[in-house]
Amino acid sequence: MTDVEVLARCPLFAELPAADLEALAGIAERRRYTAGALLFLAGDAPEALHVVVSGRVRIHVSSPETGRPLILTQEPPFHAVAELPSFDGEPYPANGEAEVDTETLALPQDRLEELLDRRPGLSRALLRTIGRRLRRLVGLIERLSFQEVVQRLATAILERAERRLPFVLPSNAELAAELGTVPELASRNLSRLAQQGLVTVDGRTVVAVDAAGLLHLSTTARR
Repeated sequence: MTDVEVLARCPLFAELPAADLEALAGIAERRRYTAGALLFLAGDAPEALHVVVSGRVRIHVSSPETGRPLILTQEPPFHAVAELPSFDGEPYPANGEAEVDTETLALPQDRLEELLDRRPGLSRALLRTIGRRLRRLVGLIERLSFQEVVQRLATAILERAERRLPFVLPSNAELAAELGTVPELASRNLSRLAQQGLVTVDGRTVVAVDAAGLLHLSTTARR
């Protein structure tokens, strides 16, 4: 797949005209990361905007008290990574890590800034995407603040099930990081959902869900 084709499939750039996509491809470079390798660290100055070509990039922060990671998002192929620092020039607010062997299309910061100055349509596209990302983060904050672990787990399963069934759950440690809890509680609440008939699990694979039941549970306010 060419660089232009990768960019055209990225939601951040999908609405851009062909001339803008060609201009972006002209400054892009392919980078490969092994599983666990860091693309960037929280606090670092922005170096590049990445578009995932293959693999998956995990964006996470760590609790200053416990060091436990909280996964903010997991970006699959054709999704942009670290667009906010590339847009405002501020340091990375979180860590970017290759969850599996990953290839990205990197747009170096200095060359991207020059291109944005010449093509304001790119800036507008970034603003739209940042707005969507902020809405997702607000939802995450609300879930962490007002929902029990089992409700957050129900939401996570329901969101995955809406994309495809069956699907494989991450490990309990990864799931706990996504939910903002510990592996023991993630495992216990998954068993709880299975016992209630809200999910049917074969090993780590969710093969069926009670969508209405999960939705009811996920939207029930904590008392």
